[in-house]
Amino acid sequence: MKIAKLKKRKPYLFTDVETWGGKGDNLLKLNEVFNVPQGFVLSADTYTGWINQTGLDRVTNEALKQNPEDAYKIIRGNYQNTSFSQDLVSRLNQEFDKLQHPLAVRSSSIDEDGSNNSFAGQHESILGVTNFEEFLIAIKEVYASLFTPRAIQYRQNQQLGKRDAIAVVVQEMIDPIVSGVAYSPSPNNINEILIESTWGLCTSIVDGRPCDIYRIADSITGNIIPDISPKKLEMDKFDVKSKRVKTKKVPFLDRKASSLSKPKVFEVAETIKSIERAYGMPMDMEFAYDKDSTLYVLQARPLTGIVQNEVNVELPNLPNNRILARSKNTRNQGIFEGPVVVVRGVDHVNRSFDIDGDLIELNKEYQDGYILLTPEVPPQLEQFVTNARAMYATECGTTGHAAAIAVEKGIIYLGRGNSNVPNLLQSVRSGMRIGIAVSKDEGLLYIPEDAK
Repeated sequence: MKIAKLKKRKPYLFTDVETWGGKGDNLLKLNEVFNVPQGFVLSADTYTGWINQTGLDRVTNEALKQNPEDAYKIIRGNYQNTSFSQDLVSRLNQEFDKLQHPLAVRSSSIDEDGSNNSFAGQHESILGVTNFEEFLIAIKEVYASLFTPRAIQYRQNQQLGKRDAIAVVVQEMIDPIVSGVAYSPSPNNINEILIESTWGLCTSIVDGRPCDIYRIADSITGNIIPDISPKKLEMDKFDVKSKRVKTKKVPFLDRKASSLSKPKVFEVAETIKSIERAYGMPMDMEFAYDKDSTLYVLQARPLTGIVQNEVNVELPNLPNNRILARSKNTRNQGIFEGPVVVVRGVDHVNRSFDIDGDLIELNKEYQDGYILLTPEVPPQLEQFVTNARAMYATECGTTGHAAAIAVEKGIIYLGRGNSNVPNLLQSVRSGMRIGIAVSKDEGLLYIPEDAK
């Protein structure tokens, strides 16, 4: 067992992902120069030592012979019912007492946040931990999240095997007024920095809910091209009484307002550019501003999927009456024509979906591929759309979970754009044949010539 402190200006010179996991290793490096929430990282060998000493390794291996849903239930139950050693409990208690509460307890697997695999949305983060008993439970929840159905499927898709060690990042929790994600450079333009932000916690952006989008010339002092969404109707906030993250309504005047002022846009741009220079590669940063307008770097990792096709896809020349929507928020290039599966709405409070048809059966029926048409792509949806070849997310930007997964799976991705059809999600029905074409600069959703 090892513990590394996230203490302001503490130097951390050597990469050791095998010990601290991807997220923890990056935060230890960033902590020397940037404003990172304070705390500590619990080494990955703490996890492997615990499961080996208690026999949980055998329980885990046996459970993984079941289907992913049953496997996770068995593993999670056994983890929570197995105690940590007294030495580990004593050491954790010492570190817990040194920090201001509430805390965020976050995953940091050894394959996570690398240059090839982001593990976006796969493992658990437990927010708002205020007492030591909750803290021990939270660590076990993070450990068990190695084996959520989504994480198991992700490893299979990425050919990473069934298992992987995991470290744990423990930090004083920031209650953000605004949070977001920044890319340097933008995946589609090496001369541009891309920022997406919203009110409250960054979970809104991860889930692909409406957010503000800013593009800034790489010179930092260049023009800002803002795309402010008036649909920022919801935000996630940590509720102190219930100790849970709750989805709340955004105040009316904030819905159409820019979530970042011009100085803050430039401050975020300068920070992500500095991180890119420090790492010497394209980077992805999650950030937050607290009530005092202090900028925090919550995490940073190499930006996956930055390499573009050598040949830019040429969009079809179509009459306007055949174009359903167009957007400049693109990731993977390509053209696909086929059936569509429509998700009309996402209920974040109840974690449910309004679908035109049976999603699981449609996914099975269209084994040769289909276009997923949806307002958002939260992590809970991704495991049910394994045969999607393309997607148009009507409200997503390009920094959320949906785009990250699309890049890694080679799915053609089109984010928030302008629709030529009123109530597009209600007008298009599952099973209809439509097309999607995405170049580096723009994408189209359209009606093919041979569509009935």
